[in-house]
Amino acid sequence: MHVRKSYLFLGSFAIWVVLALLFHGRNSLQLDSYENTPFTSFVGEQASSIRGNRTKSPIFIYFFNPIRAAISGFVEVIRSLIAVPVGNSIIPIIGWLGVLALIGFVVFATSQWRTSLLAIGLLFACGALGMWTYTMDSIAMTVAAVLLSLAIGIPIGIAAGLYDRVLKILTPFLDLAQILPTLVYMAPLALVFMIGAASATIATMIYSIPISIRITSHAIRNLNQAPIEASVSMGSTPKQTLTKVQLPMAKQMIVLGINQTVMAALSFAVIAALIGAPGLGKPVIDALIIRNVGQGFVAGFAVVFLAILMDRSTSAAARKQESFIPPTPKQIKNKRIFTGVLGLITVVCIYLSRTLLWVAVWPKSINISQQVEDVTNKVTTWITSNFSFITVGFKDLISNWVLNPLESLLTQSPWYVTVVMIVFIAALIGGTRVSILAFVLLMAIVLSGLWFEAMITLTQSIVAILLTMSVGLLLGIWIGRSDRAQRALRPFLDAGQTLPAFVYLIPMLGLFGPTRFTAIATGIVYSIPIVVKIVCEGIRAVPVALVEAATSAGSTTLQIITKVQIPAAKKTILLAANQGLIYVLAVVVIGGFVGSGGLGYFVIVGNLKPELQGKGLIAGAVILLLGVIFDRVAQAGARRAS
Repeated sequence: MHVRKSYLFLGSFAIWVVLALLFHGRNSLQLDSYENTPFTSFVGEQASSIRGNRTKSPIFIYFFNPIRAAISGFVEVIRSLIAVPVGNSIIPIIGWLGVLALIGFVVFATSQWRTSLLAIGLLFACGALGMWTYTMDSIAMTVAAVLLSLAIGIPIGIAAGLYDRVLKILTPFLDLAQILPTLVYMAPLALVFMIGAASATIATMIYSIPISIRITSHAIRNLNQAPIEASVSMGSTPKQTLTKVQLPMAKQMIVLGINQTVMAALSFAVIAALIGAPGLGKPVIDALIIRNVGQGFVAGFAVVFLAILMDRSTSAAARKQESFIPPTPKQIKNKRIFTGVLGLITVVCIYLSRTLLWVAVWPKSINISQQVEDVTNKVTTWITSNFSFITVGFKDLISNWVLNPLESLLTQSPWYVTVVMIVFIAALIGGTRVSILAFVLLMAIVLSGLWFEAMITLTQSIVAILLTMSVGLLLGIWIGRSDRAQRALRPFLDAGQTLPAFVYLIPMLGLFGPTRFTAIATGIVYSIPIVVKIVCEGIRAVPVALVEAATSAGSTTLQIITKVQIPAAKKTILLAANQGLIYVLAVVVIGGFVGSGGLGYFVIVGNLKPELQGKGLIAGAVILLLGVIFDRVAQAGARRAS
């Protein structure tokens, strides 16, 4: 059966290639960039109508506008504390020295002194890069979004953990949120709430809340049931059991959920600069627009430092809960004394930052941004000049022998041929129900008028996931089989997952220039860590008895890997491919900034040009449809492999 399916794949692909050659360029549904279809024109007119009715429509006056005002006010309160001057003042409420002391104190109180020193050092480095105000804006945006996300996500997560019906209702929405690329919902939110802090915060919350819900629900559902049953048998009410038993037991996992929510919020807060969010995303976007790699690296370094700061601080707080050995009275006393002294120092620093200008506004003399920019540009020029045989050679190799032929197949075939072939492949992988869903969604893409652009994005996503899986599978098997390799690579994989996707565009732009391959390379680098981790877990989950039996039978290492471990971990590997596809799609569409074209380009241009807003909104919807097709086909394939 396995052989027959392989032959069906090869046969269908061969037929597809022949038909593409026979009908090359016919019914490809290609439109000029600035040409609208009747549908995109209609959507654009509706968008213009929405913009014109913000001050007249009751739903805006009594619902959307108050939400926008409340969230914007909440964000501005936090910004006024650390980022922007208040009233007639020329400084924020807390100057830079006070912020350093306050963050150092908070991190120490929730974790340990080493993490506190690291946080202070990283924050100081952001200031030294000339990014202090941008960094404070990013912190303010992230803190505001995280507080609102946790206020909503944790209670809902608790309910989902306690009640099966709640989890069942929420699961489709949580799954949809996971596969929803970030660009998709920024434009509709900006349309309703206008560009600015409010729409950016709401978009960040949409991205962050599902993570908080999932982890909180998981924490409640996977508790040891013995203490809970004992509490119930002693007559505790459900509320008492929850507050006195379940939540304390789930505390560590909930703190981990807070860590993941913080990282998701920071990641999105950078991208949200596209819809007017203040913070580090703005200099990153400015650098990408003017193709200034050195300037982009300066802002990128600040984003990296802030990401490490937030990740280490919140993850250290989670690790602090691991010890079950209570501290001695002397340790408690010393900790309280030391915390009190640090608190006093923090108050003094805040007071000084309110009274002395040089500790309120970041000193211009402490600025190495120009040096970093110059060095980065020189290094980039040297690499591209001396290693062009690698950078240009690899780019041309993939572009000429993989990307161009596949793009020609997908974009120049008649649309109906491509639909039939994709539906047939979906049927082979996922079955009849998935193929029907794929057909419906593909026809929706055809009717959207953006079929050609969707095929460009699909091409780039397929090439990116093929390269991602090629590298991720090898690395995942390696660290899955070797503890030493896992210890060596784990820090890099963890660091890779903490960085916002936008940041990866900067080095890729320096290496490959503004091309389609830049977006593909960015997607590969961004998605590899999650693929490697999942494949590693799948390899390590293979029963030891199977491996030992193969070894005792005289199998070589290659035979054990190909005949035992990979087949046994097939379901997990398909799950890795599914997650890799979602990550790749999310980043490839952002590649519209660096010349990748496709749907991402129209989403970005739609935000900038009113006459193309309808096309941008439809492009976002089509990205979602592609994501759903990817997700459902891969998930069904994983289920059938089990």
